[in-house]
Amino acid sequence: MAKGTYQDLLALPAEGPLFGQLMLRDLLLPELLGEETSNISYWAGRALARKLPVDETELTQLFAEVGFGELTAEAAKRHERVYTLAGTVVATRIANFPQPDFQLEAGFLAESLQQALGVVVEANATIDTHKQKVHLTAAMDLKAEVPRPDMHVRL
Repeated sequence: MAKGTYQDLLALPAEGPLFGQLMLRDLLLPELLGEETSNISYWAGRALARKLPVDETELTQLFAEVGFGELTAEAAKRHERVYTLAGTVVATRIANFPQPDFQLEAGFLAESLQQALGVVVEANATIDTHKQKVHLTAAMDLKAEVPRPDMHVRL
């Protein structure tokens, strides 16, 4: 259940069709999927990323274009990548819903990196309610190689 009323949600300052995204992501899906929302969202994110393969350098732009928020690379280590997801969409979801789920974004990031790097990648989302940001941590298994796709979507 949203913290605000329908009118409050419609009046939120945002770019693009934010209300529709909020309604589906934070009201309808949890109602339909129940306790499995996070797991299904994660795997749905991975499935979406397989349809939109991009280079690692294009992830920031793709996240913005699909409406996930502003993705910023924070740290890149041999076995791990750390990103911050912020912006209007992220802040609005955190402020207006008691348990917003960002596993769709985590799954999307994991699959995108897996395709770009050619190794197995798993990711997790951690919400920072105070700063209204999400930390996405992707762990890579460099010993487990996977085939890389030949074609990439050009943004």
